[in-house]
Amino acid sequence: MELEITPLISNLNGEITASGSKSYTHRAFIAASLAEGISVIKKPLTIGDSAITINNLKALGIKILKSSENSYVVKCDKKGFIPIKKPLDCKNSGTSFRIFCALSLLVKGGLLLTGEFLKRKRPIIPLLNALEALGGKFKISEDKIKIERKKMLCNKIKIPGDISSQFITALLFICPLLTCKDKDFIEIELTTPLVSIPYIKITLDVLNTFGINIQEDLEGGKFYITIEQNYRAQSYEIPGDFSSSAFIIAATVLSSEPTKVVINNLSMENYQGDKKIIEILREMGADIKFDENQKQVIIRGDLTHNTLKGIEVDCGDIPDLFPILSVIGAFAEGQTVLYNAGNLRLKESDRISAMARELKKMGVSVKEEDEKLTIYHCDKLNGAIIDHEYDHRVAMACTIAALYASSKSHIKNIEVVKDSYPSFLDDLQKLGVQIETR
Repeated sequence: MELEITPLISNLNGEITASGSKSYTHRAFIAASLAEGISVIKKPLTIGDSAITINNLKALGIKILKSSENSYVVKCDKKGFIPIKKPLDCKNSGTSFRIFCALSLLVKGGLLLTGEFLKRKRPIIPLLNALEALGGKFKISEDKIKIERKKMLCNKIKIPGDISSQFITALLFICPLLTCKDKDFIEIELTTPLVSIPYIKITLDVLNTFGINIQEDLEGGKFYITIEQNYRAQSYEIPGDFSSSAFIIAATVLSSEPTKVVINNLSMENYQGDKKIIEILREMGADIKFDENQKQVIIRGDLTHNTLKGIEVDCGDIPDLFPILSVIGAFAEGQTVLYNAGNLRLKESDRISAMARELKKMGVSVKEEDEKLTIYHCDKLNGAIIDHEYDHRVAMACTIAALYASSKSHIKNIEVVKDSYPSFLDDLQKLGVQIETR
Protein backbone atom coordinates (compact mmCIF):
# COMPACT_ATOMS: atom_id res chain seq x y z
CA MET A 1 0.00 0.00 0.00
CA GLU A 2 1.34 3.42 -0.99
CA LEU A 3 0.73 6.54 1.08
CA GLU A 4 0.48 9.99 -0.48
CA ILE A 5 1.12 12.71 2.06
CA THR A 6 -0.22 16.17 1.41
CA PRO A 7 1.42 18.90 3.52
CA LEU A 8 -0.82 20.17 6.29
CA ILE A 9 -3.07 23.08 5.40
CA SER A 10 -4.74 23.21 8.81
CA ASN A 11 -3.56 22.60 12.33
CA LEU A 12 -3.53 19.29 14.16
CA ASN A 13 -6.16 19.28 16.86
CA GLY A 14 -7.94 16.65 18.86
CA GLU A 15 -7.61 13.78 21.30
CA ILE A 16 -6.38 10.20 20.84
CA THR A 17 -5.59 7.21 23.07
CA ALA A 18 -2.13 5.66 23.12
CA SER A 19 -1.97 1.99 22.15
CA GLY A 20 -0.45 -0.57 24.49
CA SER A 21 3.32 -0.78 24.79
CA LYS A 22 4.83 -3.31 22.38
CA SER A 23 7.76 -3.95 24.74
CA TYR A 24 5.53 -4.70 27.71
CA THR A 25 3.13 -6.77 25.57
CA HIS A 26 5.85 -9.15 24.32
CA ARG A 27 7.15 -9.73 27.82
CA ALA A 28 3.79 -10.07 29.56
CA PHE A 29 2.47 -12.73 27.16
CA ILE A 30 5.70 -14.72 27.40
CA ALA A 31 5.76 -14.54 31.20
CA ALA A 32 2.10 -15.59 31.34
CA SER A 33 2.89 -18.54 29.05
CA LEU A 34 5.54 -19.73 31.48
CA ALA A 35 3.20 -19.54 34.50
CA GLU A 36 1.03 -22.53 35.35
CA GLY A 37 -2.59 -21.45 35.59
CA ILE A 38 -4.59 -18.59 34.13
CA SER A 39 -3.28 -15.07 33.58
CA VAL A 40 -5.16 -12.05 32.25
CA ILE A 41 -3.38 -9.48 30.07
CA LYS A 42 -5.22 -6.15 29.84
CA LYS A 43 -4.84 -3.46 27.16
CA PRO A 44 -2.14 -5.25 25.12
CA LEU A 45 -0.98 -4.45 21.60
CA THR A 46 -1.97 -7.54 19.62
CA ILE A 47 -1.10 -6.53 16.05
CA GLY A 48 2.25 -6.41 14.28
CA ASP A 49 5.33 -7.73 16.08
CA SER A 50 3.30 -8.57 19.20
CA ALA A 51 1.03 -10.82 17.12
CA ILE A 52 4.10 -12.79 16.02
CA THR A 53 4.92 -13.59 19.64
CA ILE A 54 1.29 -14.42 20.47
CA ASN A 55 0.83 -16.71 17.44
CA ASN A 56 4.07 -18.59 18.11
CA LEU A 57 3.08 -19.13 21.74
CA LYS A 58 -0.22 -20.58 20.50
CA ALA A 59 1.72 -22.90 18.19
CA LEU A 60 3.57 -24.18 21.28
CA GLY A 61 0.29 -25.16 22.92
CA ILE A 62 -0.45 -22.06 25.00
CA LYS A 63 -4.15 -21.13 25.04
CA ILE A 64 -4.63 -17.40 24.42
CA LEU A 65 -8.20 -16.19 24.12
CA LYS A 66 -9.75 -12.74 23.82
CA SER A 67 -12.10 -12.31 26.78
CA SER A 68 -13.22 -8.73 26.12
CA GLU A 69 -12.35 -5.80 23.91
CA ASN A 70 -9.15 -5.01 25.82
CA SER A 71 -8.43 -8.22 27.70
CA TYR A 72 -6.87 -11.62 26.92
CA VAL A 73 -6.76 -14.83 28.93
CA VAL A 74 -3.56 -16.88 28.84
CA LYS A 75 -3.77 -20.48 30.08
CA CYS A 76 -0.77 -22.76 30.65
CA ASP A 77 -0.86 -26.23 32.20
CA LYS A 78 1.89 -28.31 33.81
CA LYS A 79 3.06 -29.66 30.45
CA GLY A 80 4.31 -26.25 29.39
CA PHE A 81 5.31 -25.94 25.75
CA ILE A 82 4.46 -28.86 23.49
CA PRO A 83 7.09 -30.27 21.07
CA ILE A 84 6.61 -29.19 17.47
CA LYS A 85 8.47 -29.98 14.26
CA LYS A 86 7.26 -27.20 12.02
CA PRO A 87 9.31 -23.97 12.00
CA LEU A 88 8.19 -20.90 13.90
CA ASP A 89 8.30 -17.79 11.71
CA CYS A 90 9.41 -14.75 13.74
CA LYS A 91 9.47 -12.55 10.60
CA ASN A 92 11.54 -9.41 11.37
CA SER A 93 10.61 -9.07 15.04
CA GLY A 94 13.90 -8.89 16.92
CA THR A 95 12.24 -9.33 20.31
CA SER A 96 10.31 -12.40 19.15
CA PHE A 97 13.25 -14.03 17.41
CA ARG A 98 15.72 -13.59 20.23
CA ILE A 99 13.39 -14.62 23.03
CA PHE A 100 12.19 -17.71 21.14
CA CYS A 101 15.83 -18.68 20.57
CA ALA A 102 16.13 -18.85 24.36
CA LEU A 103 12.75 -20.53 24.84
CA SER A 104 14.02 -23.34 22.58
CA LEU A 105 15.87 -24.70 25.61
CA LEU A 106 12.54 -25.32 27.35
CA VAL A 107 10.98 -27.34 24.51
CA LYS A 108 11.59 -31.07 24.10
CA GLY A 109 13.45 -31.46 20.83
CA GLY A 110 14.11 -27.72 20.65
CA LEU A 111 12.75 -25.29 18.08
CA LEU A 112 13.33 -24.51 14.42
CA LEU A 113 13.12 -20.76 13.84
CA THR A 114 12.93 -18.85 10.58
CA GLY A 115 12.12 -15.32 9.43
CA GLU A 116 13.11 -12.13 7.65
CA PHE A 117 15.25 -11.39 10.72
CA LEU A 118 17.85 -13.91 9.54
CA LYS A 119 17.78 -12.79 5.91
CA ARG A 120 18.64 -9.29 7.06
CA LYS A 121 21.60 -10.73 9.00
CA ARG A 122 20.59 -9.05 12.24
CA PRO A 123 22.83 -9.96 15.21
CA ILE A 124 22.12 -13.30 16.91
CA ILE A 125 25.43 -15.21 17.34
CA PRO A 126 26.33 -13.75 20.78
CA LEU A 127 23.02 -15.03 22.15
CA LEU A 128 23.48 -18.46 20.56
CA ASN A 129 26.95 -18.70 22.11
CA ALA A 130 25.45 -17.81 25.49
CA LEU A 131 22.86 -20.56 25.11
CA GLU A 132 25.71 -23.02 24.57
CA ALA A 133 26.88 -22.20 28.11
CA LEU A 134 23.50 -23.54 29.24
CA GLY A 135 23.81 -26.77 27.28
CA GLY A 136 22.24 -25.55 24.06
CA LYS A 137 23.33 -26.63 20.60
CA PHE A 138 22.46 -24.80 17.42
CA LYS A 139 22.67 -25.15 13.67
CA ILE A 140 22.31 -21.97 11.65
CA SER A 141 21.85 -21.31 7.95
CA GLU A 142 20.87 -18.29 5.91
CA ASP A 143 17.16 -18.75 6.57
CA LYS A 144 16.75 -20.88 9.72
CA ILE A 145 18.16 -21.84 13.11
CA LYS A 146 17.64 -25.10 15.00
CA ILE A 147 18.28 -24.85 18.77
CA GLU A 148 17.99 -27.58 21.39
CA ARG A 149 19.25 -28.09 24.94
CA LYS A 150 21.44 -31.19 24.89
CA LYS A 151 23.05 -30.96 28.34
CA MET A 152 21.95 -29.60 31.73
CA LEU A 153 24.71 -27.02 32.00
CA CYS A 154 24.58 -23.77 33.93
CA ASN A 155 27.98 -22.32 33.18
CA LYS A 156 28.75 -18.67 33.68
CA ILE A 157 27.53 -16.63 30.69
CA LYS A 158 29.68 -13.89 29.22
CA ILE A 159 27.91 -11.77 26.63
CA PRO A 160 28.30 -8.26 25.15
CA GLY A 161 25.83 -5.65 26.37
CA ASP A 162 26.30 -3.10 23.59
CA ILE A 163 24.76 -5.00 20.66
CA SER A 164 21.19 -5.68 21.78
CA SER A 165 19.53 -5.62 25.18
CA GLN A 166 17.22 -8.33 23.81
CA PHE A 167 20.04 -10.85 24.28
CA ILE A 168 19.90 -10.20 28.02
CA THR A 169 16.10 -10.17 28.13
CA ALA A 170 15.97 -13.57 26.45
CA LEU A 171 18.38 -15.09 28.97
CA LEU A 172 16.57 -13.55 31.94
CA PHE A 173 13.33 -15.24 30.89
CA ILE A 174 14.67 -18.78 30.68
CA CYS A 175 17.43 -19.01 33.30
CA PRO A 176 15.04 -19.09 36.30
CA LEU A 177 13.37 -22.24 34.89
CA LEU A 178 16.48 -24.29 34.14
CA THR A 179 17.62 -27.37 36.04
CA CYS A 180 21.32 -28.01 36.59
CA LYS A 181 23.32 -30.86 38.08
CA ASP A 182 25.83 -29.02 40.23
CA LYS A 183 24.68 -25.40 40.61
CA ASP A 184 21.75 -23.56 42.12
CA PHE A 185 22.23 -20.26 40.27
CA ILE A 186 23.37 -18.87 36.93
CA GLU A 187 25.61 -15.84 36.55
CA ILE A 188 25.49 -13.51 33.56
CA GLU A 189 28.39 -11.11 33.06
CA LEU A 190 28.34 -8.38 30.42
CA THR A 191 31.64 -7.96 28.60
CA THR A 192 30.78 -4.49 27.29
CA PRO A 193 28.59 -1.69 28.71
CA LEU A 194 24.84 -2.26 28.53
CA VAL A 195 22.80 -0.23 26.03
CA SER A 196 19.05 0.37 26.15
CA ILE A 197 18.96 -0.10 29.94
CA PRO A 198 15.23 0.86 30.21
CA TYR A 199 14.31 -2.25 28.21
CA ILE A 200 16.12 -4.45 30.74
CA LYS A 201 14.27 -2.63 33.52
CA ILE A 202 10.99 -3.41 31.74
CA THR A 203 12.01 -7.08 31.60
CA LEU A 204 12.93 -7.14 35.30
CA ASP A 205 9.67 -5.37 36.18
CA VAL A 206 7.54 -7.94 34.32
CA LEU A 207 9.53 -10.87 35.71
CA ASN A 208 9.18 -9.59 39.26
CA THR A 209 5.41 -9.18 38.85
CA PHE A 210 5.16 -12.77 37.63
CA GLY A 211 7.07 -14.03 40.67
CA ILE A 212 10.64 -14.30 39.37
CA ASN A 213 13.47 -12.99 41.53
CA ILE A 214 16.70 -11.83 39.88
CA GLN A 215 19.61 -10.15 41.60
CA GLU A 216 21.05 -7.54 39.29
CA ASP A 217 23.87 -5.06 39.22
CA LEU A 218 23.13 -2.99 36.12
CA GLU A 219 26.08 -0.65 36.67
CA GLY A 220 28.46 -3.56 37.15
CA GLY A 221 26.92 -5.52 34.31
CA LYS A 222 26.10 -8.66 36.30
CA PHE A 223 23.00 -10.76 36.97
CA TYR A 224 22.55 -13.66 39.38
CA ILE A 225 19.55 -15.93 38.76
CA THR A 226 18.40 -18.68 41.10
CA ILE A 227 17.36 -21.73 39.09
CA GLU A 228 14.18 -23.82 39.34
CA GLN A 229 11.94 -20.85 40.14
CA ASN A 230 8.24 -20.81 39.24
CA TYR A 231 6.41 -18.14 37.29
CA ARG A 232 3.19 -17.04 39.02
CA ALA A 233 -0.01 -16.48 37.03
CA GLN A 234 -1.14 -12.85 37.18
CA SER A 235 -3.56 -10.21 36.01
CA TYR A 236 -1.40 -7.63 34.24
CA GLU A 237 -2.23 -4.30 32.60
CA ILE A 238 -0.05 -3.07 29.74
CA PRO A 239 0.83 0.64 29.92
CA GLY A 240 0.32 3.00 26.98
CA ASP A 241 3.23 3.22 24.56
CA PHE A 242 5.51 6.27 24.56
CA SER A 243 7.54 4.90 21.62
CA SER A 244 4.62 5.26 19.22
CA SER A 245 3.11 8.33 20.91
CA ALA A 246 6.40 10.16 20.28
CA PHE A 247 5.48 10.52 16.60
CA ILE A 248 2.18 12.27 17.40
CA ILE A 249 3.85 14.42 20.05
CA ALA A 250 6.45 15.49 17.50
CA ALA A 251 3.86 16.18 14.81
CA THR A 252 2.06 18.54 17.21
CA VAL A 253 5.19 20.33 18.39
CA LEU A 254 6.27 20.99 14.78
CA SER A 255 3.08 22.85 13.86
CA SER A 256 3.75 26.38 12.63
CA GLU A 257 0.36 27.62 13.87
CA PRO A 258 -1.38 27.30 17.27
CA THR A 259 -2.45 23.70 17.83
CA LYS A 260 -3.35 21.41 20.72
CA VAL A 261 -3.40 17.61 20.97
CA VAL A 262 -4.18 15.40 23.97
CA ILE A 263 -2.91 11.81 24.21
CA ASN A 264 -4.60 9.59 26.79
CA ASN A 265 -3.44 6.32 28.43
CA LEU A 266 0.13 7.45 29.15
CA SER A 267 1.81 7.20 32.53
CA MET A 268 5.27 8.16 33.70
CA GLU A 269 5.12 5.48 36.40
CA ASN A 270 6.74 2.64 34.45
CA TYR A 271 10.16 1.88 32.98
CA GLN A 272 9.69 2.99 29.38
CA GLY A 273 12.81 4.88 28.34
CA ASP A 274 10.98 6.66 25.54
CA LYS A 275 8.94 8.74 27.98
CA LYS A 276 12.10 10.87 27.87
CA ILE A 277 10.66 12.42 24.68
CA ILE A 278 8.78 14.83 26.95
CA GLU A 279 11.93 15.93 28.79
CA ILE A 280 13.89 16.30 25.54
CA LEU A 281 11.25 18.40 23.81
CA ARG A 282 10.76 20.58 26.86
CA GLU A 283 14.52 21.25 26.87
CA MET A 284 14.23 22.22 23.21
CA GLY A 285 11.49 24.70 24.10
CA ALA A 286 8.26 22.80 23.47
CA ASP A 287 5.07 23.37 25.45
CA ILE A 288 4.15 19.96 26.90
CA LYS A 289 2.21 19.24 30.08
CA PHE A 290 1.69 15.89 31.77
CA ASP A 291 -1.22 14.94 34.02
CA GLU A 292 -0.47 11.70 35.87
CA ASN A 293 -3.89 11.57 37.50
CA GLN A 294 -5.62 11.66 34.13
CA LYS A 295 -2.80 9.69 32.47
CA GLN A 296 -2.58 12.14 29.61
CA VAL A 297 -0.11 14.34 27.78
CA ILE A 298 -1.19 17.78 26.54
CA ILE A 299 0.92 19.15 23.69
CA ARG A 300 0.73 22.64 22.20
CA GLY A 301 2.54 23.61 19.04
CA ASP A 302 3.24 26.99 17.44
CA LEU A 303 6.70 27.26 15.87
CA THR A 304 5.91 30.70 14.52
CA HIS A 305 5.94 32.14 18.05
CA ASN A 306 7.73 29.40 19.99
CA THR A 307 10.83 28.16 18.16
CA LEU A 308 12.67 25.00 19.10
CA LYS A 309 16.40 25.05 19.78
CA GLY A 310 18.83 22.31 18.80
CA ILE A 311 20.44 20.29 21.60
CA GLU A 312 22.65 17.23 22.05
CA VAL A 313 20.85 13.99 22.92
CA ASP A 314 22.40 10.74 24.20
CA CYS A 315 20.48 7.97 22.37
CA GLY A 316 22.10 5.05 24.20
CA ASP A 317 18.96 4.26 26.20
CA ILE A 318 16.38 5.56 23.70
CA PRO A 319 17.21 4.03 20.28
CA ASP A 320 13.57 3.99 19.15
CA LEU A 321 13.37 7.78 19.49
CA PHE A 322 16.29 8.34 17.11
CA PRO A 323 14.27 8.51 13.84
CA ILE A 324 11.73 11.06 15.08
CA LEU A 325 14.38 13.09 16.91
CA SER A 326 16.23 13.30 13.59
CA VAL A 327 13.15 14.88 12.04
CA ILE A 328 12.65 17.29 14.94
CA GLY A 329 16.27 18.37 14.56
CA ALA A 330 15.56 19.65 11.04
CA PHE A 331 13.06 22.16 12.48
CA ALA A 332 15.15 23.26 15.48
CA GLU A 333 17.31 26.36 15.40
CA GLY A 334 21.04 25.70 15.15
CA GLN A 335 22.03 22.05 15.18
CA THR A 336 20.82 18.90 16.91
CA VAL A 337 23.33 16.16 17.70
CA LEU A 338 22.15 12.60 18.33
CA TYR A 339 25.07 10.61 19.73
CA ASN A 340 25.89 7.24 21.32
CA ALA A 341 23.75 5.66 18.61
CA GLY A 342 26.07 3.04 17.12
CA ASN A 343 23.78 0.08 17.83
CA LEU A 344 21.10 1.74 15.67
CA ARG A 345 22.98 0.43 12.66
CA LEU A 346 21.85 -3.06 13.73
CA LYS A 347 18.09 -2.44 13.96
CA GLU A 348 15.40 -3.20 11.35
CA SER A 349 17.52 -0.96 9.13
CA ASP A 350 20.72 1.02 9.60
CA ARG A 351 18.70 3.83 11.13
CA ILE A 352 21.54 6.35 11.14
CA SER A 353 22.16 6.01 7.41
CA ALA A 354 18.46 5.67 6.59
CA MET A 355 17.47 8.89 8.35
CA ALA A 356 20.49 10.76 6.98
CA ARG A 357 19.62 9.68 3.43
CA GLU A 358 15.89 10.47 3.63
CA LEU A 359 16.41 13.87 5.28
CA LYS A 360 18.93 14.79 2.59
CA LYS A 361 16.27 13.95 -0.03
CA MET A 362 14.03 16.49 1.64
CA GLY A 363 16.71 19.20 1.57
CA VAL A 364 18.04 18.86 5.12
CA SER A 365 21.77 19.17 5.76
CA VAL A 366 23.15 16.41 7.99
CA LYS A 367 26.51 15.03 9.05
CA GLU A 368 26.68 11.28 9.51
CA GLU A 369 29.36 9.70 11.67
CA ASP A 370 29.89 6.17 13.03
CA GLU A 371 27.88 6.62 16.21
CA LYS A 372 26.11 9.93 15.74
CA LEU A 373 24.12 12.15 13.44
CA THR A 374 24.17 15.94 13.36
CA ILE A 375 21.09 17.60 11.88
CA TYR A 376 21.12 21.27 10.86
CA HIS A 377 18.13 23.61 10.81
CA CYS A 378 16.28 23.63 7.47
CA ASP A 379 14.11 26.57 6.42
CA LYS A 380 12.03 24.51 3.96
CA LEU A 381 11.67 20.76 3.54
CA ASN A 382 10.89 19.35 0.10
CA GLY A 383 8.49 16.52 -0.63
CA ALA A 384 10.15 13.24 -1.59
CA ILE A 385 9.68 9.57 -2.43
CA ILE A 386 10.58 7.90 0.84
CA ASP A 387 12.47 4.60 1.14
CA HIS A 388 12.07 3.30 4.70
CA GLU A 389 13.73 -0.08 4.06
CA TYR A 390 10.77 -1.77 5.77
CA ASP A 391 11.65 -0.09 9.06
CA HIS A 392 8.43 0.98 10.77
CA ARG A 393 10.01 3.79 12.81
CA VAL A 394 11.79 5.29 9.80
CA ALA A 395 8.49 5.17 7.89
CA MET A 396 6.59 6.99 10.65
CA ALA A 397 9.33 9.58 11.20
CA CYS A 398 9.43 10.43 7.50
CA THR A 399 5.63 10.65 7.41
CA ILE A 400 5.76 13.32 10.12
CA ALA A 401 8.49 15.20 8.23
CA ALA A 402 6.37 15.07 5.05
CA LEU A 403 3.45 16.77 6.81
CA TYR A 404 5.54 19.94 6.97
CA ALA A 405 7.21 19.74 3.54
CA SER A 406 6.50 22.17 0.71
CA SER A 407 5.08 19.53 -1.65
CA LYS A 408 3.58 16.04 -1.61
CA SER A 409 5.55 12.97 -0.55
CA HIS A 410 5.04 9.29 -1.31
CA ILE A 411 5.80 6.26 0.86
CA LYS A 412 5.38 2.72 -0.46
CA ASN A 413 4.55 -0.23 1.79
CA ILE A 414 3.27 2.05 4.53
CA GLU A 415 1.57 -0.95 6.16
CA VAL A 416 4.94 -1.63 7.82
CA VAL A 417 3.92 0.87 10.53
CA LYS A 418 1.58 -1.82 11.90
CA ASP A 419 4.65 -3.56 13.36
CA SER A 420 4.48 -1.20 16.33
CA TYR A 421 1.69 1.37 15.80
CA PRO A 422 -1.34 -0.17 14.03
CA SER A 423 -3.51 2.94 14.40
CA PHE A 424 -0.84 5.42 13.23
CA LEU A 425 -2.65 6.55 10.08
CA ASP A 426 -6.06 6.47 11.78
CA ASP A 427 -4.81 8.65 14.62
CA LEU A 428 -3.32 11.17 12.19
CA GLN A 429 -6.66 11.36 10.37
CA LYS A 430 -8.48 11.92 13.66
CA LEU A 431 -6.22 14.92 14.25
CA GLY A 432 -6.88 16.43 10.82
CA VAL A 433 -4.25 14.95 8.49
CA GLN A 434 -5.29 14.28 4.89
CA ILE A 435 -4.44 10.63 4.16
CA GLU A 436 -4.59 9.05 0.70
CA THR A 437 -3.59 5.42 0.14
CA ARG A 438 -3.66 3.14 -2.88
